[in-house]
Amino acid sequence: MNKMISFFLVALFSAQAMASEVAVLDFRAALLQSKAGQEAAQGPRQQVDQMKARLDQENKALKDMVESLKRDELTLSAEDLKKRRAEVNQKQAQLRQMVAAMQQQAQQMEQQLIQQLTPQGEVALKELIKEKKLDAVISRQAAIYTNESVDITAELIEKLNKEK
Repeated sequence: MNKMISFFLVALFSAQAMASEVAVLDFRAALLQSKAGQEAAQGPRQQVDQMKARLDQENKALKDMVESLKRDELTLSAEDLKKRRAEVNQKQAQLRQMVAAMQQQAQQMEQQLIQQLTPQGEVALKELIKEKKLDAVISRQAAIYTNESVDITAELIEKLNKEK
């Protein structure tokens, strides 16, 4: 009987020793969704909108070129048809390069924004870890499954918004 009670107590204490407070967090989302993140993103967002408007304009020009080619296809000489098709292909290639460059620029702007906001986010996260007495914080992207109750992203956003 004493052995059984001892075994139960040892099991209980070891279970408590193994129990730890773990939380998951989407740090990037918290930074970008905070008020500071939203304000800091206004400039880059305007640049992205300008790039998108230029891209839309270039897309329209390409579409007009293609429609013009289709319309004139039967009346053009073989040489003119070949020349116009080459122009369309060249315009398509330019458009693909433009899209790639714009995507790269948008990613760079986001990375710069994240780097700018990270120190403030780290301070707030450390405070949140102390308050909640967390033993581990795991990136939401790295977790296979988590219960929503352990996600502290919204709490970090709230803490960041209060600090501003």
